[in-house]
Amino acid sequence: MSKYEGKIYLALLRHNLSYGSEIQKLSGVPGPKVYETLNALIDKGLIYPSGENPVRYQPLPLENFINCNIKKYKRINNYLLMHKDAISQNKYPNWLWQIQGDDNLVDKARELIDKAEKTILLSFWYEDGVNIQKQLEAAIKREVKVISNQMSERILPLGQVFGHESWTVVEKIHVSEFIMVVDDLYGMFAFKNQDQKVEGYYSFNQGVIRILDTYIRHDIYINRLLADFREPIIKKYGKDLEKLLNLFGD
Repeated sequence: MSKYEGKIYLALLRHNLSYGSEIQKLSGVPGPKVYETLNALIDKGLIYPSGENPVRYQPLPLENFINCNIKKYKRINNYLLMHKDAISQNKYPNWLWQIQGDDNLVDKARELIDKAEKTILLSFWYEDGVNIQKQLEAAIKREVKVISNQMSERILPLGQVFGHESWTVVEKIHVSEFIMVVDDLYGMFAFKNQDQKVEGYYSFNQGVIRILDTYIRHDIYINRLLADFREPIIKKYGKDLEKLLNLFGD
């Protein structure tokens, strides 16, 4: 619907069986546009004229409007799914999509986990893991191999778990970090930006996915070495690994 059509339809939902002059006041639509818009709504089957001299108008009930739109969009969705191969040849676009808002980030993570068929490799803090725990448990039941690199001291027993060493510098480097690769096809990551707000991205780009996968694997490799050879590593690089991690002296 156009803006004027929407205003008039809403006005009639609130004030059923109204005259044209009343609709103008109730909707705020300019007088010259009221009857033109009413006729357009009649043609769309969204309102019905009643009586004569003068005519009053009544709206299609809201429940009917919603049901009609649900059926319409289901038809469109079904058509697109049936013909998706002809419409788009690019199954895995190379784009990088931004996600804003904590709820949207969690929803996207859950969606990607639900798509998993073979493997999930991820790195997260405890609180973020709790948000996707049920989806990961369901994936494990589907025999998806889950490997997690967990930053917090509290650990979620999900698949094969690698704990991150508790160095002071860890939180500075990995604060609010969430990274996930699913089936080597889907990648997602989130972090705190310079304004201290969490922002996230997901992608099907194979270059991005390879970087994310390698990043998690190398973090696991380093932490396994730290766990196995703690004393000589601390002796060489310092108790917070500052001589190893501070490449620019920051």
